[in-house]
Amino acid sequence: MQHKIYILAFLLTCPIVIHAAGMKRSTMTSCEYQAGTASEIQTIRQTEGDDWSEFEQNIKKIYKDGQGRDDLLVIAQSVYQQPIDTLPIEVHDNAFIACVKRTQDAELAAEG
Repeated sequence: MQHKIYILAFLLTCPIVIHAAGMKRSTMTSCEYQAGTASEIQTIRQTEGDDWSEFEQNIKKIYKDGQGRDDLLVIAQSVYQQPIDTLPIEVHDNAFIACVKRTQDAELAAEG
């Protein structure tokens, strides 16, 4: 129940933060997708107890080589760098914030 409250609080403040920062809709969608994926990976990690190498091997067995698998592994690697007891909602928020920062930094670099 507690993480439902965090999700609700996040969703209520998210449009204000995004509007204030002038974030593009495509950035918000992409970052939300990455954050949601990270949260799901953390939930799986906590449920199954896999370490990074086990998770990576399982993903390589399930998905064929390609950009999608590579992207999934990049997201997963960032999840596995966090403590296993980190709440999935915290992993979500960390991933979202990091994605927004990367995107904004890339946009600034392209401008200047």
